[in-house]
Amino acid sequence: MTVTRDRNNRSIAIDQIGCINRVHDLFEMADCRKRSTLMEIGYKPHVIQPELGEQPFDARKFQKAIGSVLYAALGTLPDITYETSVLGRYAAQPSTLHGETVKHLLRYPRGTPHNRFTSYDPSLGHDSK
Repeated sequence: MTVTRDRNNRSIAIDQIGCINRVHDLFEMADCRKRSTLMEIGYKPHVIQPELGEQPFDARKFQKAIGSVLYAALGTLPDITYETSVLGRYAAQPSTLHGETVKHLLRYPRGTPHNRFTSYDPSLGHDSK
């Protein structure tokens, strides 16, 4: 977590760019494409259905990815909390579709690296940025 203090504007900003970069390195996604959306449009998660040809995804790797994203979500990325909790429901038996979706979710912070919480001194009358 990085805390940046701007004395001139009397503000403090918090981000987790370093944490996100470590997660990308851990999952060999350091050079991944950027995403500006959290999930594919129209994605509807469901329990794995082998009869439809769905393959299981490595549960341990999936759980590690969900945990890493949830840590970032609770710290400074609240916009991904809902999607992370939805995917977390399938952590016991994820399918390859769930695996691809969590990879998509991991790409989202790469597309929005400057998202951060910023707190200003209210006596100065700053607009939220």
